[in-house]
Amino acid sequence: MKATGITAEFDPLHNGHVYLLEEARRLTGCDALVIAMSGDFVQRGEPALTDKWSRTEAALSSGADLVIEIPALFCLGNASQYAKASVRLLEAAGCSQIAFGSESGDAGLIERTAGSIKDMGGALEKEISVLAKQGLSYPAARYRAYASLRQGKASADETESELSVLSGPNDILALEYVMNMKNARPVAVKRKGAPHSGGGPDSEISRSASDIRRFLSERRGENGSFSDRLSEWMPASSVSVLSGGPLTFRDDWTGVLRYAVMSSDPAFLEDCPSGGEGLGRLLKKAAHAGDSFDGIVSAVKSKRYTYTRISRLCMQAILGISRTKYPYSAPAYIRVLGFSERGRELLSELRDDSSSGLPVITNINKEEHRLSEDARMMLGLDIHASDIYNLVTCRDTVSNSDHVRNPVMTGIRQTHSQKDNHD
Repeated sequence: MKATGITAEFDPLHNGHVYLLEEARRLTGCDALVIAMSGDFVQRGEPALTDKWSRTEAALSSGADLVIEIPALFCLGNASQYAKASVRLLEAAGCSQIAFGSESGDAGLIERTAGSIKDMGGALEKEISVLAKQGLSYPAARYRAYASLRQGKASADETESELSVLSGPNDILALEYVMNMKNARPVAVKRKGAPHSGGGPDSEISRSASDIRRFLSERRGENGSFSDRLSEWMPASSVSVLSGGPLTFRDDWTGVLRYAVMSSDPAFLEDCPSGGEGLGRLLKKAAHAGDSFDGIVSAVKSKRYTYTRISRLCMQAILGISRTKYPYSAPAYIRVLGFSERGRELLSELRDDSSSGLPVITNINKEEHRLSEDARMMLGLDIHASDIYNLVTCRDTVSNSDHVRNPVMTGIRQTHSQKDNHD
């Protein structure tokens, strides 16, 4: 089957995401759309608004055919680690094209910028290091370093276009996808509607995920349903997900964050992937004094250390993620969260084709023992992450356990064996 891949969080899935799915299918003429999706924790360093199974159901209802989980280790990594993991999964799942939202909508421009970054090699990283020591964040340092090294080697217009790729949040991720692609072809879908960071006009039909999360957070505790308003911004399946289960926001995690940080050795916090350079000590001090998740993160962030990096450090502390314990650089399996009939056909092809090198997991209880030791460690972290998510969000920790939940299936008649996921 001809498959196209997309990396997503769908937190929550809105009209802009539906447009991306539709355009990806139209532009590539694929037989199946494969989504590499973040699990219960997302790359900005927060818990997802709702759980991964509900978001998988919304994705399948909106046109996806196969949804696979990006391991928690990489969901809470930086943009490069997150993109590398998702591309590895999508290519292993047989995707010959990988589509992504983009401010520029120009795959050629993104490829050219990626090529320039690779050509600069160590010179770029050296310049970034110098600028970082001056207090710039990594994104800001890379932008300035690229502009300096590109000067005189391309026209002013070309350089300006390439620098625009280094400033748009979607293009920055797209750049990371492209730099990690080995077999797939990049397909850029020009972003429509509200900007990635939110803040679009209140009347827009297409709203960003940030806008929707903010809308819901500000109205917590109010009486009445917001389904009519949400229906303007997202498909019915996504409205149903938000209306049908508990939602969680970062400040709901203040207590567990303070406990995790206050009970951790500073050396462990320094060993977290987003730690180092004294951030562990600063985080412990903030956790003692802070009365909200946002307040704790804001107390540690600086011009050099972004809010997102500190947020990821907080979640790594909660889940016990350290470089020493989890020294892995790439996913070790394909974990299936859900599929359609076409997705099931693609899964059958994947199981018959061993060229990807990654085992396919649809039933943890039956398949976990076949994994390598490293893969079991990585999967164990995914299971633990979901257990913690269910505990803090007051979901039943038994019925919602990854050892019990089945992949979500749409348009498929379940057999007895498919219904019985646990031994």
